[in-house]
Amino acid sequence: MARKLAGLHGLGDDDLIVSRTQLEEMQSRLYCLQAALEDIDRDLAVSDGPDDQREALAWLRENAEPVAQLWIEPRTTDLGSIGAPPG
Repeated sequence: MARKLAGLHGLGDDDLIVSRTQLEEMQSRLYCLQAALEDIDRDLAVSDGPDDQREALAWLRENAEPVAQLWIEPRTTDLGSIGAPPG
C-alpha cells in the first residue's frame, strides 16, 4: 500500500521524505562546517605555527562534531527524528 501511494505521488524506491526541520538542521550544520573550513584555510595561509594549527583543529572539531552527530530518519507516520545515530 505504501509503495503504491508513493508511486502515485511520483516517489521512486530510492526517494524518501524528511521533514523541512530535519533538512534545514542538516543544511545549517553543513554550512557551519563549510564556513569553518574556509576560516581555517584563510587563517593558516597567514600563520601556520603549532599553536595556530592546534587552534584550527579545535575550531574544525567544534564545527564537525554537530555534523557527525546528525542522523536523519525517513518520515513515517510520526514527525521523524533528528539527532544522534542509532546505537
